[in-house]
Amino acid sequence: MTDRPLTVLAVNGESDPAETGSFIEMHRMGVDITVITWPDTFNYDALIAAGVPTIPFVLTGKISPKCIRFLRDELRKKPYDVLHMLDKRATMNGLWASRGLDVKLVAYRGIIGNLSYFDPQSWLYLLNPRLDRIICVCEAIRQYLLWLGMPGLRLRRDVPVTVHKGHNPDWYAPPYEDLQQFGIPDGAFVVACTARGVKRKGVPVLLDAIDRLPDGLDIHVLLAGRNMDNDLHRKLVAKNRYRDNIHLFGFLERMPWIIPSCDVTVLPSLRREGLPRGVIEAMIGGTVPIVTNSGGSPELVEDGRSGYVVPPGEAQPITDRIVEMYRDRELHARLAEGARTRIRSDFTVEKTARETIDVYRQIVTRPLPS
Repeated sequence: MTDRPLTVLAVNGESDPAETGSFIEMHRMGVDITVITWPDTFNYDALIAAGVPTIPFVLTGKISPKCIRFLRDELRKKPYDVLHMLDKRATMNGLWASRGLDVKLVAYRGIIGNLSYFDPQSWLYLLNPRLDRIICVCEAIRQYLLWLGMPGLRLRRDVPVTVHKGHNPDWYAPPYEDLQQFGIPDGAFVVACTARGVKRKGVPVLLDAIDRLPDGLDIHVLLAGRNMDNDLHRKLVAKNRYRDNIHLFGFLERMPWIIPSCDVTVLPSLRREGLPRGVIEAMIGGTVPIVTNSGGSPELVEDGRSGYVVPPGEAQPITDRIVEMYRDRELHARLAEGARTRIRSDFTVEKTARETIDVYRQIVTRPLPS
């Protein structure tokens, strides 16, 4: 039968706005999609409000008999064409739950690294040969997956595919937050960094770049994210020449509405970056990004048009770009508009939905309605 629409079971943890938006858009495009996700969250409520069939369930372990039975029971309720597993727990449980069933398997990868053919758990996850496709959030991840392994022990060339996550600017509509609540004076030129406080994010490189700024500039720095206010960062801030202008916080709830009030956002990642959501949220609001040539960041930011791309681990290029925009506000305004345009034209939720449906159609063998 060709009149039955493409039928998909999507499984993840706490769906993020981009995933939720793509599920809703695929539903609008005629895909019969059912989503299993955490209950009592904003994104769960959004799926329900959009009429997407949504099943509340929390996957509690990587290989859980209870979770495997739950997923298998759902897979047997209707003739699903595709099982789309969007996180590690979903993938590891879904691979077991789908054994012996006629359903195509799609997984997701959002970062580079942490996979090995010498690691048994990787075989139960993304290196499992039963996977039909792995949707990579950026081309850098796809290339990493193709490189992984050795001759005779690699993923099939058609398994990893690139689909950038799209966003809807309406999700982050004003009003934006007033930065004075964080101790930042009105009118200051504000540089932000929102990231987890882990080594690979390169925050010490940014603090070195701030320390190199010329004296007397009206520049303030907002650092926020989980573990951003760790002991190492506190010590580096205390020694910084601009320490009185650096505002260090942990996780801030309304970050997508805080960043657009800043002038520049810096993600000084050293390695393994995916397609950074925080940078996308900043660009939507016209905050100019400075990112490193790490992972998917240069796929997002066009150097000199929608922001700047600098070498990882080097502080001086970050300093130079900040000073350049501080002193040339017309340049900053052009880059801010370029950042907004970049996301609104090339990283839309509709584009993500269409490309994801194309991935499904590549692997489903039965006739489908056009």
